[in-house]
Amino acid sequence: MKPAQLTYAFALLLLSIILAAVAGCDLGDIVRVKTPIAIQQQVGLPAAVSLNEAEAEYRAWIQSAQRTGAQWKTSIERGNEVRGLLGQLTLSVLDSFGPTLAGVPVLGPSLPALTGLVGLFLGAARLRREKEASFNKGLRTAGELPPPAPPATPPTEISA
Repeated sequence: MKPAQLTYAFALLLLSIILAAVAGCDLGDIVRVKTPIAIQQQVGLPAAVSLNEAEAEYRAWIQSAQRTGAQWKTSIERGNEVRGLLGQLTLSVLDSFGPTLAGVPVLGPSLPALTGLVGLFLGAARLRREKEASFNKGLRTAGELPPPAPPATPPTEISA
């Protein structure tokens, strides 16, 4: 055999072995993908993970989000049921006592206004707490942000 033919046969054999080895391994473990920052913070994943790991974590994250969303939806539906029940109870009590109170000269006409005022004050404390929580969260988030970068070029004045 000539040396050129031997070299060609050796190269062909080496290429076959390399291709067989690559075909036998899972390339999903080699390929890396970036993890979004929000997911890194929420789940605790590194900035880049293997493709196989990313697919598994994605499925787990989607299932967790769907489960959490279903729990929240159930809670909201229960709250709506309670609100509807309390609303019906309130209306039935007003229907029962409304005609009786209508005979009282001052209380009868002022009953709708008093009911509205009570409803206004019942929701005010909750709304104030929500606003305070939102404001405090905004302050914390603003404290975590880096300071803004100075502008690249100073603004120029335009004179007329």
